[in-house]
Amino acid sequence: MDAVVQLIRNALCCCKDLGVFHGTFLHDAATTRLFIGDFLPAPMDKTTPLEALISLTQFYACVSCSKSGLGLMSTSLGKLRRIVRIVEKRLNSSTKDWSQADRIVNESLFKEAKFALRSAFIGFLVFPLGVAFFWLTANSWHVTETDWIGGLPALIYALIVMEVALVPLLYFMIVDGFEMLAKSKRCKGLLDLIDAGKLTPNEIGIHRYESMTGWVPFWDAGVPILEASNEDEEDKKVAAEVKKVKESLTGWFPESKKEGEKEDKLSKEAFEQAKEKLASMVPQLRMEGYREFLYFVFNFVAFYGYLLGPLVYYFDDEQVQPFYVQSLKLFYDNEYADWAGNFAGDLMWTIEPVVILGSPFLIQMTKPDKSKKEKAD
Repeated sequence: MDAVVQLIRNALCCCKDLGVFHGTFLHDAATTRLFIGDFLPAPMDKTTPLEALISLTQFYACVSCSKSGLGLMSTSLGKLRRIVRIVEKRLNSSTKDWSQADRIVNESLFKEAKFALRSAFIGFLVFPLGVAFFWLTANSWHVTETDWIGGLPALIYALIVMEVALVPLLYFMIVDGFEMLAKSKRCKGLLDLIDAGKLTPNEIGIHRYESMTGWVPFWDAGVPILEASNEDEEDKKVAAEVKKVKESLTGWFPESKKEGEKEDKLSKEAFEQAKEKLASMVPQLRMEGYREFLYFVFNFVAFYGYLLGPLVYYFDDEQVQPFYVQSLKLFYDNEYADWAGNFAGDLMWTIEPVVILGSPFLIQMTKPDKSKKEKAD
């Protein structure tokens, strides 16, 4: 839903930037007054139907992003608290000789704890993005032309907040892109290792185990920070996860495996299932990595474009602008640089949701065709 609204919002913004349908009712403020009435004070009475439509999608983003940011912080911190509680119990238990399954579970707990911290930080960034959309909504109704909620300076501050929040998010897009490509290579290497019959139980860590099974433990899910915990139920779930990992390892590496015996056949079947999963993940992860880089390009161009608005606001006198400011504007005048930057951002954030909505179908197409494989076999 968020991607659909983003597509509509920025497509409408592009129409406004380019003056598409100029001369129609969409650009006629009198049409807005016709439906709403004449009670709108100046300068809100200048709002066109197109701007009113944009404001609805901006207000949706305000509510959605603010709620998502708070929710992500709450569930991530709750998840971290639960993981810490589980780890403390496991470390204080009488068990000293960890099995391979226990070590995999422990690795998963520490990995998810890191992800929880990162998710909480992302929520901390998303929340102010949502709040900033409040001033963009007000700007669509020309409220920022008054001093009611801080005027134009408040809008500029909101844009600066958005720019600052985008910087770490851009960094995470690059990190995620390289991580996806690295995981794709690791899956390919693991597939070759299984084919060669050289994989041993001790070589299976959390990353390999997850790739071979698609395992998602219960502590992967977020938990609201204020939600009461049932520690007895939690302990039972942890024991069940350890048991599940042990069964998977035993299926691949039975204690007694002789050629042609039942255990040997079950082991080969288990490895075939793991190979099938790995084979589908290799192209999928590669495509997801490239997609992250594509998101980075879209958002970096948007970041750069929207940055020009605050830049020309603070350096409004073109005669005394520093050289670096002129360079950032590509030596265009303030008015054109502001318009072009805003349009570039709107265009990038129009294309991005198209990629978001279409990428699952493209990624699905990269997976190996099972019917062809069965025919080949």
